[in-house]
Amino acid sequence: MKVGIIGGISSYLSYLVWNNYNSNQIELYSLNTELQNEIIQNCPSLTSYRPPAFYCGFLHTLIPTISKPKEKHISFFEKIGDTGISVDFVDKGQSINSDQPLLLIIPGLTGKVQNGYVNSLITQAHQYGFNNICIYTYRMLSKEANFLFVPPFQDYGIDFQGADKEYFRHDVVAGQTTRVDLAADLHYTLKYLKDKYKFKQILAIGCSYGGVQLGNYLGRFQDDSLIDAGVTVCSPHNITDCEKNISTIMDLTMTYILRRGLKINKHLFYDPNNYPKQWKPQISKAMNSLFVHQFDRYYTSQVYGYKSEVEYYKHFSSCDRFPQIKIPMLCIAAKDDYAVNIKALSLDKLISNKQTIVCLAKSGGHIGFLEGLNADSTWFPKPALEFLQYFSKEQEIEYKAQ
Repeated sequence: MKVGIIGGISSYLSYLVWNNYNSNQIELYSLNTELQNEIIQNCPSLTSYRPPAFYCGFLHTLIPTISKPKEKHISFFEKIGDTGISVDFVDKGQSINSDQPLLLIIPGLTGKVQNGYVNSLITQAHQYGFNNICIYTYRMLSKEANFLFVPPFQDYGIDFQGADKEYFRHDVVAGQTTRVDLAADLHYTLKYLKDKYKFKQILAIGCSYGGVQLGNYLGRFQDDSLIDAGVTVCSPHNITDCEKNISTIMDLTMTYILRRGLKINKHLFYDPNNYPKQWKPQISKAMNSLFVHQFDRYYTSQVYGYKSEVEYYKHFSSCDRFPQIKIPMLCIAAKDDYAVNIKALSLDKLISNKQTIVCLAKSGGHIGFLEGLNADSTWFPKPALEFLQYFSKEQEIEYKAQ
């Protein structure tokens, strides 16, 4: 009897594993059937994802976070002037070749060269032939952040006298003070890199909050952007819906990460000469926040110039910028992402742009996407890099034709 029960359970579990490996794990969405078929043909990994059976989103998220990197990459830190913005060129010993594209990785709140998903992305990027790789660190995560720096193209694409006026504080709208404008910072960095190293092409991958920055930049700068093709991974394109639907454990975790980020440069707020006098950040309250919306109320929205965290979430959500994006985009997401709920994807708004394809996995967690029987590899870099590699080749053909 016991043998029969055990045999039955084993057979059922074997069936679940078999079914997992033979069922389609990916849903693709696009209003451009021709582009979608073209991408499927040239990006085979897009439909080959096979996550380990019985893995939930939490395990997909946790394991890469606590695992030691398989490879150690050497990074070369480079400051972008005295702004506090910086990049890490990875494995620069292979030399920079301006005839090859630059792969710019824009991480989320925790992304560093040796972090799990960034490390895996770099390793696989080398395998796909990308040698010019750099990691972007935005101003808010620098201990030397210059909060008085105003980049060229500050507030480019924002109408303070029209549709955007309702979101920002009066002192910002009236031009009495400046604010940290992440899109302008990114443009400044891209121009610096392009001018210094003469890259003909820049390709970008934005993970989590990095994808929100990427979407905002591309939607605001449109034809003036300096990026030729982009990918977002597990990004909260609708921040309002993300905040409403985030799980409690992830809300607490993300707030801890935000507080840790502020700890890096909170010393700069001890001296009021280090930032515009109109700013009213409440650093002590931000450092004691338990939830993301509290932290954003006391700190983030103040530094970005918004009236409150509510306006910040509405205006900075990149989903509303996607219709204006002028380059090919691939958006990768997972249905079981505990940090970025599926409602925060805003699928209809993303695919309203016919150059955008959305890849939705049944499982993968938050920037996890483990695959294989032993969950010993990460899937998302493969389709992301194949997508960018395809458009890189398309560009090379155009350059040769010129």
